[in-house]
Amino acid sequence: MIKLSNLIEIDELNLLKSSEELWLQNIFNKYNGFPTLENLWSIMDEIWDEFNCDPKNLDSRVDNFYSHPVWLLNGLFIEQHKESILHREIFTKWVNKQNPKRVADYGGGFGSLARMIAKSCPQTDVEIIEPHPQQIAIKRVNNFKNLTYQKKLEGKYDILIATDVLEHVLDPLGLVAKTSLSLRDNGLYLIANCFEPVIKCHLPQTYHLYHTFDKALKDMNFMIVEKVIYGTVFKLKKKLNLDKARKIEKKSKKIWSLTKNLNRHIAGPITKLLI
Repeated sequence: MIKLSNLIEIDELNLLKSSEELWLQNIFNKYNGFPTLENLWSIMDEIWDEFNCDPKNLDSRVDNFYSHPVWLLNGLFIEQHKESILHREIFTKWVNKQNPKRVADYGGGFGSLARMIAKSCPQTDVEIIEPHPQQIAIKRVNNFKNLTYQKKLEGKYDILIATDVLEHVLDPLGLVAKTSLSLRDNGLYLIANCFEPVIKCHLPQTYHLYHTFDKALKDMNFMIVEKVIYGTVFKLKKKLNLDKARKIEKKSKKIWSLTKNLNRHIAGPITKLLI
């Protein structure tokens, strides 16, 4: 049997409810340690189904899903997964180069990226905007003077970050427009998406944006500054225009209905031609 104390510090284990500890123990016993990434996705899907979550109605069932210890498992998994850590290191180096005064990691979950940024940029105020923070994550964040969990954006930021967030929400473009109001003039928005059916909490109604997200943001009056790993850095070049982006969104949904069963390498050029 795998001892949780070999994977989680004793003082952190004491923060868990007995039901959470038992659930984690059973998972680690089943997989003789951490599951693979694919097994983790499968576990997430099982929990999604257990709560009978509806991707068209993000109600209390979905809140319960995002409060489940599977997200603690996900956070712990990330911090020992080489590729995940490498991506966060590269994002952190990019943030460091910008020398920001204030950064918000929107939907930052367990806080792995935000903690790395806070350590790399000790003079930067870093906030994790997260409605469902885990107690262990809060404890780890409390070790940093320049890092906090917050429920919502407050004031203006030099950099907003949303990595693997927008595929979980009903209205990705609307959320980008809303959150971008919290950017300072010339502020930067680092966005990384996965509009694909990897796990069930990636909402199917967002998949159409796989080929059209950048175009929609351009029509919203964002410019692409640069690419960082699988993310894109945007800057708002003039007044936000969500209505224009909605027109692209409408076209995108129609094209997706025709191309969704095609190979992405075929669907991509078709989509770009029609858009």
